[in-house]
Amino acid sequence: MSSFKLKQEGHSSSTSIPNNFIENYMPVAAGEFVKIYIYLLKCISENCSELSISRIADVFNDTEKDITRALKYWEKKGLLKLSFNEEGELESLILTSADSQAETKVTRQEEKTDTEPEVISVTAPAIPEPRQYSRGELDAFSKSKDNDMLIYAVQKLMGRPITSADINTIMFLEDSLQFSEDLIEYLFEYCAEKKKTSRRYIEKTGMAWAEQGIKDVKGAKLINAVYSENCYPIMKAFGLTGRNPAKVECQFIDRWFLSYGFSMEMVLEAVNRTISATHNPSFEYADTILKKWKNEGITSPEALAESDREFSAKAAAKKAAAAKNSPKKKVSSAVSFDNFEQRTYDYSDLEAKLVNK
Repeated sequence: MSSFKLKQEGHSSSTSIPNNFIENYMPVAAGEFVKIYIYLLKCISENCSELSISRIADVFNDTEKDITRALKYWEKKGLLKLSFNEEGELESLILTSADSQAETKVTRQEEKTDTEPEVISVTAPAIPEPRQYSRGELDAFSKSKDNDMLIYAVQKLMGRPITSADINTIMFLEDSLQFSEDLIEYLFEYCAEKKKTSRRYIEKTGMAWAEQGIKDVKGAKLINAVYSENCYPIMKAFGLTGRNPAKVECQFIDRWFLSYGFSMEMVLEAVNRTISATHNPSFEYADTILKKWKNEGITSPEALAESDREFSAKAAAKKAAAAKNSPKKKVSSAVSFDNFEQRTYDYSDLEAKLVNK
């Protein structure tokens, strides 16, 4: 692929974004959080000494709670320092240097001895596990007017009075998984429709969505539509019910339909053959079968049936030829351990039997 030249016509005021932020922080953060951080950099470059959460919320057409959530996210990442007054209002905001954190990482790397091997790894951000919030944190969340509508919506969806355990789950989804109020409400609605409203199931589903990179209701609905159409029948055929597919399982399923181009009938046949052969729900084994069919141009049940017949005929001919050419052994009347004939298996014959099932 050819390269291209990047130029700028004219001159305008600009905002400097640290390279370390672009390389290490931006790829794993929500888009809304990135926009707010860049806006803060712009305000610093323009010497905006007076700023408010409500003003930032007006700029991005977001709620003040959304802005606060973004600021707290960057504070956890070490790029902001927030200070609040006794009324809980933001009093000051300090941007720390993203580049200084890069320097710290380099210094620590240089402290390694020459005898230590250099290891370079790239890992996805870990999905946090649920934690138990304190009674004070739960009470403060419940009494906040900003949370009234969300708590009311969850209570209606659950069909019962809300409990402290429910509040704990909501706080985990909002604080740890960074879900918006709309996404939290849709998650409870999704679980309620499935009649699975246990705290553990809701949290596990939320963690699965976070692992799949779901950031909004639109993304969740898209994933759920694909799951209902493609994933559910396959998970059921594998005997994996009661949970959503893991990220790697979704990748296999997407490959079978989108990359390989197989129909549901062909995929389910591969799943059935996998269970017959391994007695386990192996996505890797099913992928091997489907990849082989794709390479051989077997894309329909009719083509598969013809391939099975050819395979069975070849296996039978091979077995007959082996029996014809094998020398006859003398049978001794003496019985001893030495002349015990070990049992052998004709794996082609076993595969033929599997195909003919």
